[in-house]
Amino acid sequence: MKITFIGVGSAFTTPDYYQSNLLLTAPSGRKMLVDCGTDIRFSLREAIPESAMPYEMIDAVYISHLHSDHIGGMEWVAFQTYFNPEQPRPRLYMEEVTMREMWHTSLKGGLGSIEGKRMHLTDYFDCRPAASGGSFIWESTRFTLVRMEHVVTGYRDFYSYGLLMEAADGRQPPIFFTTDTQYRPHLIRDIAQDATLILHDCETSPVKSVVHAHYQDLRELPAEVRARMWLYHYQPNPEIDPEKDGFRGFVSKGQEFHLGGETS
Repeated sequence: MKITFIGVGSAFTTPDYYQSNLLLTAPSGRKMLVDCGTDIRFSLREAIPESAMPYEMIDAVYISHLHSDHIGGMEWVAFQTYFNPEQPRPRLYMEEVTMREMWHTSLKGGLGSIEGKRMHLTDYFDCRPAASGGSFIWESTRFTLVRMEHVVTGYRDFYSYGLLMEAADGRQPPIFFTTDTQYRPHLIRDIAQDATLILHDCETSPVKSVVHAHYQDLRELPAEVRARMWLYHYQPNPEIDPEKDGFRGFVSKGQEFHLGGETS
């Protein structure tokens, strides 16, 4: 399984980085998007230059949470695939409550009707909801949803669901992709006991937003944990050398990882 960062930046980024979305490619050639932000039609075209219509290559989509840098391209994918009679509905994997909320609070306004027909999310996608802490299997890879605190309101907390990715036969150690998360050192230390690599949300702005793990906080993790971590979702042009602090580095746009942990 190849993991390609088609974007590595924050929500407010530039085409040099694009928003932090992934493209997974199975040995069969099937592809799954992990998050689908507002610039996906540009980042996807760069990632799949051999296709004039790269959305046709997408077999499945996973959505971690409901901010626009993670779902802003979903209407585009939905309409592109729906109005292509030869394109099967992509599978859609999400935490079950988040899936319902995405339709009712984010997508229904634009996708809820076409000429002469009322529509539902299932008209556009083959919906495969999963429980928080549950898992799904796609192309012989098991993906386990890990609930990450993202925005705490004091009224209703807003979670993003990270992915622990491992071969379904258990022969290779897992990789953990945090998605958007606050700094949660105890959780990361526990996951680092098993994960070969941790791909971690990392804010580099001068002022901490709190809703993302900031670089200065991540520096406090034990050295053996930092040694397994690549950092992404950073602001443009970071003037930081993470390798000096024991990290593997900042992920660059287009960088590839493999389920066994190797990078290229």
